[in-house]
Amino acid sequence: MRTSSITVVLISLVLMSMQSFAQTTEETLFESLRTLTSLKANFFQQVVDSEGKIIQEAEGIFELKKPGRFRWHYAPPNSQHIVADGKNLWLFDVELAQATVQPIEQTLGSAPIILLTDLKPLSDDFEIRAMPESSGLEWVTLVPKVQDTEFYRIEIGLDGNVIREMRLYDHFEQNTIIRFSEINTAASLPDSRFVFFIPDGIDVIGTPR
Repeated sequence: MRTSSITVVLISLVLMSMQSFAQTTEETLFESLRTLTSLKANFFQQVVDSEGKIIQEAEGIFELKKPGRFRWHYAPPNSQHIVADGKNLWLFDVELAQATVQPIEQTLGSAPIILLTDLKPLSDDFEIRAMPESSGLEWVTLVPKVQDTEFYRIEIGLDGNVIREMRLYDHFEQNTIIRFSEINTAASLPDSRFVFFIPDGIDVIGTPR
């Protein structure tokens, strides 16, 4: 599964949305997201081709604790763990028995996910366009100002102050849809939840900080 890059983009946008939707939507939304310090949710992900055929499905759990920590777990049969511990980004593929680790800044460079440690307005990287309400959600489209990114358009569906759905459109004419459920914005998440413990017998590529 091409889950890693999708996950990085998704988490980036979730974080960016938390930080700066206020500049494009209602002040009430900004206030609730600005004060958010933790998040836990289930997710269901589909990849759809240009003909509308589902070619990939996955589900799992997403946890976030600001600043600098998140855990994105894809459930079996395509089990992957992506963990940021505040300094390093770990990608663990269970089937391959392989983990890759690099410092967050080195791995992501100038990618939007750097917002884990630095505030940056959405408008710096995206053109923001309102969309008509659909499926009971308010929608916003983000178009990257730099067109060499993997996704040329991202749509975010909001239920009040909660992100319920995201749609990411790539240059291969595929659409990745991610729906969130059981969202808890007041989750009590200890720092130990974001420590990656290296399982016995796996290969580790890279050196953690």
